[in-house]
Amino acid sequence: MSHDRTSPSGSTSPGRGVSPGRGVSPGRRRKPLSPLPAVLLAVAAVVLLFLAGVAVQRQGAATGTPAQASPSPKAPPPLPGLGAKVRDGHFEFVVARVDCSRTTVGLEHLKRTAKGKYCVAVLSVRNFDDEPHYFVGRAQKAFDTKAISYGNDDLAGLYANRDTQTFLEKLDPGERVTGRLVFDVPKTVKLAALELHDSLLSGGVKVTV
Repeated sequence: MSHDRTSPSGSTSPGRGVSPGRGVSPGRRRKPLSPLPAVLLAVAAVVLLFLAGVAVQRQGAATGTPAQASPSPKAPPPLPGLGAKVRDGHFEFVVARVDCSRTTVGLEHLKRTAKGKYCVAVLSVRNFDDEPHYFVGRAQKAFDTKAISYGNDDLAGLYANRDTQTFLEKLDPGERVTGRLVFDVPKTVKLAALELHDSLLSGGVKVTV
């Protein structure tokens, strides 16, 4: 006669009952996701944005159209030339012509010889103020193509303006007179502009010649 073996609690013995390894174990848990994939995705997005920006810059350089073109500075207006009316202070000037072919000025026995050559500028001066003003010859300047300045030769100007005494004296209100400025410059120099002044301290105005 056989007997079944039972535990004191009445359950079947482990040798013949259900194996404890089968079924769902209450102690088994799922592993948490690793943060590494998320970091890799973020880095990949930054790299793609950087590469896209570089590609846009290269395309703009290749086509010659930058993304934001800065406005080019405006060129200064051209200087007035011969025959133009210009003003400085109380005087209005008009330069008619400039002759640089002479080496002497004056009469045969009362003449002056240039160290290089004389550039003689013929111009008119008008006083548009309500008071008389003196025209000062030594305040006037000439500039060559290298921006080197030359002063007016006052003594040569006396010979060149012997028949225009008013040009060397004060001008009454509204008076206009024509005279000559004389500049002694090296023989190889080519004049580019005159700078005309109301006085020794005025700003001056330039005229291309």
